[in-house]
Amino acid sequence: MRHALIPAVLTAALSAHSVNADSLRFEAIWHSGTGSNIVSEPLDHAAFVQRGDELTSDGLRLIDVESEVVDGTRLYSGLWVSGSGSNLFDGPMGPIDLREQMIARREQGLRLVDFEIFRRTNGGRQYLAVWRPGSGTEILTGPMEQAAFFARGESLTADGLRLIDVEVERHQGRVLYSGLFQTGTGSNFITAPRRRSAFVAQRDEFVASGLELVDVERIRLNGVNQFVGVWASGPGESQFSLPRTFDKFVEFGVAKIADGFRTMDMELRLRSGMPDEPERPDPDDSEDPTGELPDNPPEISIVSGDVLTVDFSLVEGLAQLEFPAANLPEWLPRNDGEILLPDAFCGLNLRRADSIFWQVPGDDAVDDFPFVSTEEVAALGDDFFLGGVEFGGPIGACAGPFIPWQFPQPFLEDAPFFEPLPNMTLRIQLGGDGEVRFKENGTPNEEILSPRALYTDSTFAALLDILETFDPTSPNPAYCDGIDDYFVHLCQTTPGQCPVDDGPPPTC
Repeated sequence: MRHALIPAVLTAALSAHSVNADSLRFEAIWHSGTGSNIVSEPLDHAAFVQRGDELTSDGLRLIDVESEVVDGTRLYSGLWVSGSGSNLFDGPMGPIDLREQMIARREQGLRLVDFEIFRRTNGGRQYLAVWRPGSGTEILTGPMEQAAFFARGESLTADGLRLIDVEVERHQGRVLYSGLFQTGTGSNFITAPRRRSAFVAQRDEFVASGLELVDVERIRLNGVNQFVGVWASGPGESQFSLPRTFDKFVEFGVAKIADGFRTMDMELRLRSGMPDEPERPDPDDSEDPTGELPDNPPEISIVSGDVLTVDFSLVEGLAQLEFPAANLPEWLPRNDGEILLPDAFCGLNLRRADSIFWQVPGDDAVDDFPFVSTEEVAALGDDFFLGGVEFGGPIGACAGPFIPWQFPQPFLEDAPFFEPLPNMTLRIQLGGDGEVRFKENGTPNEEILSPRALYTDSTFAALLDILETFDPTSPNPAYCDGIDDYFVHLCQTTPGQCPVDDGPPPTC
C-alpha cells in the first residue's frame, strides 16, 4: 500500500504523543541539529497512514520507519523531520513488488531513504520503504551472509556507491544482511556485530577520526544483544541512547532537543518475554534502563579454587573462562546468590599471581615461541607481581569473533599476533592473595575500572532500581544479598559516583 505525503513547513519539538505499548523499546542515534524532530507513537497501519497525513500537512517528512508485532497486531512508528518535497511510504510488500516500485519511483525522481524487513509466519520476506527526491544510482542487495555482504559492499564502494542503510535478520539459523547503496563520496564503513560497550568504544574512535554513525542495527548473537553500525564521513557526535518505553523515550528526547540534538535514525524492539514473530531474535532486556539484572555470560564460569583458566577450544566460537570466586572482589553484587560479573570490561589485571602456564595435551608448560610459561611470577619483579599481569580480548563486553587477543609480556614474547595452539589452555595460579581486577581493555598500565565503571549503564540502572526499593522495615532480599555491599564499597571508594545524596547507602 502506498501513502503519499504532502509538502509543508514546520519547526517543532519531539512529539509527546503516546500509546499503551509498554512492550516496545525505542533507542536512537543523536547528532547536533535543528528543526523538527518527531517520533510517532506505535500505531496499526491505517492509523499510521492517517498520522502521516497530519504530520506531513504540518511540514514534516518521514525518513525512518520501524515495525513490530504486539499481541498479534503489527504496529508502525516513524521518525519525522522538517522538510519539503515528495515523500512516499510503501508496504508491506514482497521482493517482486519492491523491485517494481523501485523502477517506478526512479522514473518519478525518487530514491529510497529507508527500508525495513520483516518475515511473515510462513517465512516470506516483506518490505517497508520510504522515498524522498534524489538522483544517481541505487542498489538494494538481497539478503546474504556477512562475508558475502561485506565483499559485495567493498565492490560497490569501489564503484562509487555508499551504504546508507542496512537490515540484519536471523532466518533459519543464519544471520543475513541486506543493504541500500547509493551514489556518494567520502569514507563509508560497516562494522561487524559488537556488544554495546565495545560498540560505543569503537564509536568514540570513529568519531575522533571524522566519522559519524548513520545507521545501527541490533542482532542477538551468542545469547547477547550486539550492534552493527554504518559509518560515513561527518561531524556528528553519534550518541546512542539506551532502549526506553515510548513515554520515557519522549521525555529523554525532549531533554536531548533542548540540548541541541536531533535523531536521524531509531530502532524499535520488543521487550523480553513478549510475543514475537518467527525467526526474529528474542532480545533480552539487559540493556533496558529499567530492566532486570542480566545473567552472567555463558562463556564465563565462577568456580572454586584459586586458578583462573582461559580455554581456547572455542566452544561455540568463544573462549571459555573460569574465574575463581575466592579471588574476585568480595563486594561484587550478587544476583539470586550468584556473583554478578562485571559486564563493561574487556581486559583483566591479575595481581599477586603465583604462576602462569600455557598448556596443551601432553605439555603442561609450553615455552615454544611466542609462549612463555612462568613458574614464579614474583621472580619477575614487582611490576608484574604487585602491579599485576594483564591481558584482554574477546571477553566480557568484547566477547565475539572479531576482537583480537592482547597478551603482552610476561605472557608472550614480542609477537605480531596471537594464535593459540590446538586445544590450548592458559592457567594462572592466583593463590590465596591473588586478586582479579577488571579493565576496559588489555592495554598495559591502563587504569583499573572503578566500581561504577564495571557495569554498563543498563545493569547499573537495574542495580539502582533494587537500591531504591529498599525499605528498612521490610528489607528487600535482592538488595540484602550482596548488592548492599557493592553500593557501600562504591560510595566509600568513589564518593563522587555515589548515587545516594543523603548519606551512606542502607545496609542490611
